[in-house]
Amino acid sequence: NISNAQFIAEKTGDMTQIKHALQQAHDQVMFLASMVNDLATLSRAERGKLVVQIEAIDVSALVKSLAKLYAADAAKKNLTLSVVAPEGLMLQSSDLYVREILQNFITNAIKYTDEGSVTIIAEPADKGVRFRVKDTGIGISQQDQDRVFDKFFRSEDFRTRKANGTGLGLYVTMKLTRLIHAEIELQSELNKGTTFSIFVPNLK
Repeated sequence: NISNAQFIAEKTGDMTQIKHALQQAHDQVMFLASMVNDLATLSRAERGKLVVQIEAIDVSALVKSLAKLYAADAAKKNLTLSVVAPEGLMLQSSDLYVREILQNFITNAIKYTDEGSVTIIAEPADKGVRFRVKDTGIGISQQDQDRVFDKFFRSEDFRTRKANGTGLGLYVTMKLTRLIHAEIELQSELNKGTTFSIFVPNLK
């Protein structure tokens, strides 16, 4: 696609076609970057090389920083991205892994929601914190819900197939979830949205 953009620039200078080729190249690069990241994390997890570094996490600051990080992606699709989290809520866990888990939920929510909203929620729970990422997207069939955490799984739903994906994100998410002794719940209904919920306990 970059070669196409160069060719068009030299032959016609059509900016619309050039932008289209560069956008495709950008999308492919981002897809490959995501795949490399997922494969690297997966490789370390399966070789037992991931280490949990426990630290104090300001939960409100964490979810607000994630909302800021993905605000532009949501805005491109005219989605409302909001946060519900009490100030002063703290968690003892791995900031790196909690952040990566939530990032996977948020990116999926934005990817598979064409209109409406994505909401990131954090609330105190017994001996930990419960996070929820709720969207108004296409939803996940009951059949697919049983397999979404399988390695390389991708739904046959054409709406899912039209979006780039490695089939590794949620598999890696489950690996990280087990490392920090967390628990994931999934609630979804086709055409009515999805909520990924994760309880993260305080670790000592």
